[in-house]
Amino acid sequence: MIDRFLTALRKLAVDRGGTVLIEFAMAFPVLILLYLGTYAMSDAIACNRKVTVTARALTDLATRYPALTEAEALKILNASAQALSPFDSSKAMITLSEVQVTSTTQAKVIWSRALNGTQLTNNQVVTIPTDMAPVNTYMIIGQVSYDYTPPVKLASFGGDLTLRDSIVMLPRVSDQVPIS
Repeated sequence: MIDRFLTALRKLAVDRGGTVLIEFAMAFPVLILLYLGTYAMSDAIACNRKVTVTARALTDLATRYPALTEAEALKILNASAQALSPFDSSKAMITLSEVQVTSTTQAKVIWSRALNGTQLTNNQVVTIPTDMAPVNTYMIIGQVSYDYTPPVKLASFGGDLTLRDSIVMLPRVSDQVPIS
């Protein structure tokens, strides 16, 4: 009986049949983590790109008008929010503003309208890049801020992010875009 047991133990010691299964069991969690991490990062990059596209669309649409009404401004805000699809546009704060350049690095807000957030106040001073436009020039600023929640949270990784972008353009049809 002891001989049979020792023979079986020797056979088991040299048997390599389960090695692949053990290696796979050790590698599988790492592979799943890599897959989910890549998916979460790709989704965040896609959302960040949508935020940029939304800011661009918002500003581009507003600069095509010689003047805006409140209804047109609201339509522009709502239309640009559609660029965030398939992401939830209710998580985005979208702001459209016109500013007048007062110095080489500052401008004051002439008007501002917002969707899902707070608008800038009239005469509020905002900082602009140095020598962006001559003094007394009017510019349209489109700003988008999005509270991104990743589809997969991996332990301490993958927390919520706030994605932001802003675009500044000169009016195309007139010197300024007044709102009434």
